[in-house]
Amino acid sequence: MNMNMVEQISTLSISKLQKAFDQAAPRKQYLFVDTGCEPLYTDEPFRTETYSVVWLRQGIMHLQADLTSMVITGPAIITIGPNVTRSFRRSEERPDMQLFFFTADFLLETLANIFYLDRYRFFEDNDGHVVQLHEHEAFRMASIFNLVCGVFGRMHPNEPQLMRSYGYLLIHEIDAMHRARSAGQQPDEGNMLFTRFRNLLTKEFWQHRTVGFYASNLNVTPKYLSELVKKESGKTAGEWIDKAVMLEAKVLLQNKSLSIAQVSERLCFSDQSVFGKFFKTHQGMSPAEYRKSLSG
Repeated sequence: MNMNMVEQISTLSISKLQKAFDQAAPRKQYLFVDTGCEPLYTDEPFRTETYSVVWLRQGIMHLQADLTSMVITGPAIITIGPNVTRSFRRSEERPDMQLFFFTADFLLETLANIFYLDRYRFFEDNDGHVVQLHEHEAFRMASIFNLVCGVFGRMHPNEPQLMRSYGYLLIHEIDAMHRARSAGQQPDEGNMLFTRFRNLLTKEFWQHRTVGFYASNLNVTPKYLSELVKKESGKTAGEWIDKAVMLEAKVLLQNKSLSIAQVSERLCFSDQSVFGKFFKTHQGMSPAEYRKSLSG
């Protein structure tokens, strides 16, 4: 994905997250939300400026992360990076959870390795966002989040330092869980190619929207890629491409500082009318009507 474009998209800052979760004490680089609070339920996709670790103790959460839709049942850990577009939908069984948000600058403040977070792909990869927990893993997560809860907002003189340490602890525990699940597993070639297709799509859809481009980069024929993607997901490769463009269009249209013509340009459409026809075909309304519905 073009990082310059990502930076121009409106994202939820720490202060906006605090407001959404009705937290009074100001924090600039990290935030903890205790049990009983619900996520930002919205069908409209959004991003945040933070990394997020969600400890879903019980209940059900419906999550869309980039192009992947998930129904998650607790106990589970959910990890989402800043560049991931996400939306949440209510379920009948209310989720019981705790949430820890932190910026990269906060976590890296005392580290010489500025690429530390890049090692942990579970914040960004389509298939790495969720870990369903075994009983002993759930116990360990509960213990760590109890430590976080005991420090955040308690007037502790070393709160930032401890919160940073708990962030490291969570990351290393979650990494160990992913390693345990991947050890000894035989790779499914079809699933691996489908995952590579989706990961490539999230980076390249801005300018490349033909199945042939993705097939060429994955060293397969367009026909083979189309058949495999359809088999793995029930959607064609072309439908996945359109879905990626629509998801980004909805995020961009929420940024009122961008005109619809600028949104069209960001998405590399030849002109605004072509973008308008594409959007209406997939959404049933024009970009202007969609933007108006957000404030209505």
